[in-house]
Amino acid sequence: MTRIAKMISSFALALGLAYALAACSGSSSSGPDATPSAVPSTAMPSPVDSAEEQARQDVIAVYDGYLEAYVKASATADYRTKELAKFVGEPLLGQLLNNLQNMSRSGVHNEGRPTWSPTVTGLQLDAGEAVIQDCFDSTNWNAVGGQAPPTTQAKRYPVVVKVKRVSEKWYVYESTAQRSSTC
Repeated sequence: MTRIAKMISSFALALGLAYALAACSGSSSSGPDATPSAVPSTAMPSPVDSAEEQARQDVIAVYDGYLEAYVKASATADYRTKELAKFVGEPLLGQLLNNLQNMSRSGVHNEGRPTWSPTVTGLQLDAGEAVIQDCFDSTNWNAVGGQAPPTTQAKRYPVVVKVKRVSEKWYVYESTAQRSSTC
């Protein structure tokens, strides 16, 4: 049974019990002092709210999948990875694969693990578009080996990510890191 069907079933049961209790009560006064029977005020989520919540969860899941796939690929500078394409669309996919190839040529890979804390800040279901804002923390994720240049950029920085739905599946297609800022 779906979550919505369970909620509807629970609401119907509660409403039925409220009517049954009201019908069984011995009080039948209808004067000015009479108190109307209490009916549960359980608000049913609208289908739009449920669809939006599901879309928000799906958007965060695709973002998490993208970062997990990239972290894994960057640990070996695997520019032939097929995993990224499950979560990332163009033009970002090409940019990420190019970056991994450059890392591989330079003998560089990443060690450690970053953390992130995304929030969906924009969602247009009709257009199939979403925006995520994140504070990406690369404090424990570093480029090592080969010709890894030292970096002076912030280790915790804001990122704005754009996500688009294509054929009922969400894909990250743009990521803008604001590495000169901190969060």
